[in-house]
Amino acid sequence: MPEAVSRWGSVVGAAAVIAFVAGVVLDLGFPGRWYGPGVLGVGLALAVLYGVLFRRALGTWLRRRSTRLGANSAVAVVLVGAVLGMVNVLAVRHSARLDLSQTGAFTLAPQTVKVLDGLSREVKVTGFFQKGSEGEGKFKDLLATYTHYSKKFSGEAVDPDTHPAAAKQYGITQYETIVVESGTQEARIRTVSEQELTNALIRVGKDRKKRIVVLDGHGEPSVSDTEANGLSQAQEALEREGYEVSPLVLAQAGSVEPDTTAVIIADPQKSLLPAEVEALGRYVSAGGRVLLLLGPGPATGVETLTVPWGITFRHDTVIDPVSRLFGGDYTTPVIRSYGQHEIVKDFRLATFFPLAQSVAFDSSKASTVDYQALAMTSPESWGETQIVGGKARFDAGIDTRGPMDLAAVVSPRSPPPGEGGDTAAAPAWRAVVVGNARFVTNGFFNASGNGDLFVAAVNWLAEEHDLIAIRPKESQSSPLLLTAGQQRLVFWIPVLVVPGVITVWGMVVWRRRRRL
Repeated sequence: MPEAVSRWGSVVGAAAVIAFVAGVVLDLGFPGRWYGPGVLGVGLALAVLYGVLFRRALGTWLRRRSTRLGANSAVAVVLVGAVLGMVNVLAVRHSARLDLSQTGAFTLAPQTVKVLDGLSREVKVTGFFQKGSEGEGKFKDLLATYTHYSKKFSGEAVDPDTHPAAAKQYGITQYETIVVESGTQEARIRTVSEQELTNALIRVGKDRKKRIVVLDGHGEPSVSDTEANGLSQAQEALEREGYEVSPLVLAQAGSVEPDTTAVIIADPQKSLLPAEVEALGRYVSAGGRVLLLLGPGPATGVETLTVPWGITFRHDTVIDPVSRLFGGDYTTPVIRSYGQHEIVKDFRLATFFPLAQSVAFDSSKASTVDYQALAMTSPESWGETQIVGGKARFDAGIDTRGPMDLAAVVSPRSPPPGEGGDTAAAPAWRAVVVGNARFVTNGFFNASGNGDLFVAAVNWLAEEHDLIAIRPKESQSSPLLLTAGQQRLVFWIPVLVVPGVITVWGMVVWRRRRRL
């Protein structure tokens, strides 16, 4: 009978312990459900039953020396666990970071911290990088830093090769593309930097999208056209940047809405009405922004917009023999030479301009207009004015020898202080002129850097990259040079000395415990 009692007591006691452990696990795995509390209740009932039915055996077990020592150890473990838990809770609620890097690489600029503190809604950032790439490492470090400053900021790195469904959902076609989402707003960046990411946060934090209109009604490429000559891909690219894009039939509207961020004029084939040209002129004079894309062809009246800017289109066809080296046609200049403007300052991709004309600037306007070239042809190119029998030949005195400008930016130049009166309130109009429109059509949009150049130009017109300027933190290499003796110490101390001391001390303590 005592043996049976002891056996059943062990079963009940073990069942109580198992029920307690299972109850805790279930409560953590299914919070708010009845599973955890129910199993914990069963464990408590079994513990009470054990104490009532087997109190004599329980008393004997409690009086043992091993039980007292085990209880002391258990209490110590519980206390240490409680202290560690409290420390962990305090660390999570009141976290602190100490950036010991030489350049402060893990410290955000005050402008970024202010933006993160002012987030009014959740922001999700998804970066598409190849797993293990250098870009992924930089992106994760940047995410960890941003997450530390705001609980409304979250992000993850996704490998498009192992997660093709996510890449398809976001329309990702290139590695190192970062998608920033907040509410219904979305922005995309291609550079892992604090400045780019913070500017994207500012863009998606706005409730109202900036509005871009594309002139329509004169035979221009349409944003709704998905064929090779359409602009549907350009529209999609701008919408991914967070813009609202729509066509503008100026003959019906009568004017450009004052809240329009920029107007895109892409190669009209029919002449504009004088009233339409006047409406565009009023828009620019009031501080409007224009992206003017005009290829070779007859005048349509829109060229008169550029007269006050000192810009003229030569109505030539750019011939570039160097294009043959890249597998292109003589009439498709391949541009590798760019200016110093912020649109193309760090631009490294080639761009293709099929059937382009060159642009020129009247230097007499330099005192009032700031002109900067964006894209230039090679020195071997020229502007052909007469193509006879499908053949082009440079005619000195008639044709223009390269390099020539294919794209440029113009904006009003502020006079020196004390001259020209108060210009602080002058309308800050901006314009980007390109002697080609086909480079942004669907057939060429994804050719090398064509689409990137187009989006960068629109971003400059919309002043999206002027939101904040954060000086990049330059990484510095600080190699640790050790002598031969120091290298031996670094090897022997952690590999042999420290483990050996711990092993010997453990054996000494073990022998002492055996003698007790």
